[in-house]
Amino acid sequence: MTIAAAVSAAVALSALLAPALLIAAGATPLRAVALVAAALLAFAAGTMPQLMSVLPQEALRGFLLDGGVLLIVLLLLVFEALLLLAAAPRRSVAEPASAVAGMRATLFLFMLAEELSRSFLPLYTRELYTPVPGLSETLMMGLPIGLFMALVAVFTPFAGLWADRFGSRRTLLLGTLPAVAGFAGTALAGSLAELLLWRSACALGYAVMFIGAQGFIARHTPAGQRARGMAQFVAAVIVAGLCGVPLGGILADLLGYRTTFAASALLALAAAVAAATLLPADRAERAQNRGFRLGEAKGLLANPRFVALLLFSSVPTKLMLTGYLFYLVPVSLHAAGETPAGIGRLMMTYGLIIVLLGPWVSRLADRTGRHALFAGIGGLVGGAGTLAILQEPGVPGILVGIAALGVAHAFNNATQLALVPEVCRAECARMGESSVFAVYRLLERGGSVAGPLLAAAAADRFGTHAALVALGVLGMLCGTAFCAAFLLAPAAGPASRTAGEGAAP
Repeated sequence: MTIAAAVSAAVALSALLAPALLIAAGATPLRAVALVAAALLAFAAGTMPQLMSVLPQEALRGFLLDGGVLLIVLLLLVFEALLLLAAAPRRSVAEPASAVAGMRATLFLFMLAEELSRSFLPLYTRELYTPVPGLSETLMMGLPIGLFMALVAVFTPFAGLWADRFGSRRTLLLGTLPAVAGFAGTALAGSLAELLLWRSACALGYAVMFIGAQGFIARHTPAGQRARGMAQFVAAVIVAGLCGVPLGGILADLLGYRTTFAASALLALAAAVAAATLLPADRAERAQNRGFRLGEAKGLLANPRFVALLLFSSVPTKLMLTGYLFYLVPVSLHAAGETPAGIGRLMMTYGLIIVLLGPWVSRLADRTGRHALFAGIGGLVGGAGTLAILQEPGVPGILVGIAALGVAHAFNNATQLALVPEVCRAECARMGESSVFAVYRLLERGGSVAGPLLAAAAADRFGTHAALVALGVLGMLCGTAFCAAFLLAPAAGPASRTAGEGAAP
């Protein structure tokens, strides 16, 4: 009798003789996931000897790697489903826990759709490239990412206004439609111009979903539970990234790029169905604040510490994310012989490190009050780690860079947000924290837009290896400048209030 058969028999016998034990084992989502993991591992252990005797060594290695990734993805999907079931959402009663659980499920499905193409979008762009006077293939490969990020920044203020005017649920339902069309159009695109058009539609859907989800959680959670509600928002985005990047790579290997985009369209449509069935209706509200005016950015840009935070930490963080991770990593790994599935597995390291390290770093930074120290460490680690390509060319050096970027952003994401009210006390009192953060977010996204374009320009001029080094050097210089500005200058002291955690591309 194999191990798998023995374990299956034991579980079945326990369910018959002592069903209370099985119920207790799956009483919470985490316990239920652990139970599923144990069953799957037992099954794998039981079938491993047979596989080793049948499959060649190289095929077995690929099977085990893909199988391990799919196991992690499956467990995360089960966990998300169990969280939704545990909250027992009911449309007739808008309970806070039910509403937030429904929003998490909706957001997870939508972000999963976007993350499926993360490991191969530049490669798909190259397939559609036709010569354009004055624009090289390398530059055009980075254009869809840069355009997407630019349009997200442009659409975000409008998405907030729509959510205030029409209600978050209705806005989310309407906002998913451009994304469904965008993914479907991307799958059918016959030229780079068509690809850019359909990715623009995806950017509109992304901006509406991102802001609409935040507004929905703010409306449907009591003030004392607002931070926990936003933590659900952040978790949905991160878990979607963990699942989507490797899963999309595997699908692209097996079925092709276009079919994977079609799967994204179906997931975005599923998000619309989830919004319609899981979210309670909410009424439109008139905005209580006037929002921000572009002229107010002048006052913030006159604050030297705000400018230092923006230029030496926040913008470089976004630049490294989109330029290094989203653009250079897929292109470099593909050139090194990795398939989309392999690229997805390696990029998964980034999200895993943030999930494991991020909460610990946030708690420690809040406990010590040294947010600037943690942000500075993050910048230096990210820059130094990406320079590992100098010592370990090829896949090992890139993997070290991905891991270092995960550590850096685990240190940066929450601490940067906490620093904003610390360095902008007067501006927060005059404009309000919401307006200060709106300006900050808008300016910060400049790094997301510039990242792939700068990386593509460097790769076009000097090669991808030199571009990886150049971004590492830039990260080191910015981290050093940030430390000089914040750690050598007198600190402003802890702020009385800090912003919620979370970050997005």
